[in-house]
Amino acid sequence: MLVISTLLGTLVLVGSCGNRQYNADSKPDKTTNDYKMVTQSKEIVAQNVLAAQLARHNEIESRNIFAPTEPIYASLYLTNPQHREPRRISAFLMKDESVIEEQSIDVSQSETRQSFDFSFTKKPRPLGAYQIRFIEIKRSNGKPALLARVFLSVE
Repeated sequence: MLVISTLLGTLVLVGSCGNRQYNADSKPDKTTNDYKMVTQSKEIVAQNVLAAQLARHNEIESRNIFAPTEPIYASLYLTNPQHREPRRISAFLMKDESVIEEQSIDVSQSETRQSFDFSFTKKPRPLGAYQIRFIEIKRSNGKPALLARVFLSVE
């Protein structure tokens, strides 16, 4: 069992290390078309992210295309932090660099929470390509850090 856990952890670490690091306030690459990114599905940016998906944490992601009036669920899984401190995990539903809807979950210093569920229910939404950006803000430095992005389409 320990060997399996170690192998799984190593695979997650290797997969996340290969991704580019971004700062939350950095500008996205202008050569990347959001619609093309929908086919990519997700981008894990931070090393403490185990997974991000377009479904609640206890469900399996099954699609990335949504109707303009249906709710969009997203979840984020993080590793246990080595240093615990108050922080905020936010999710931003974005279209063309504009925030359509946002949600935040505050985490106290004593919490060991690893899974975070978000639901976006503002409707109707314009058709097109969207992304959900997961951001973490730690109280110690107050600087937002991009954790992951998931891409979707509203048709």
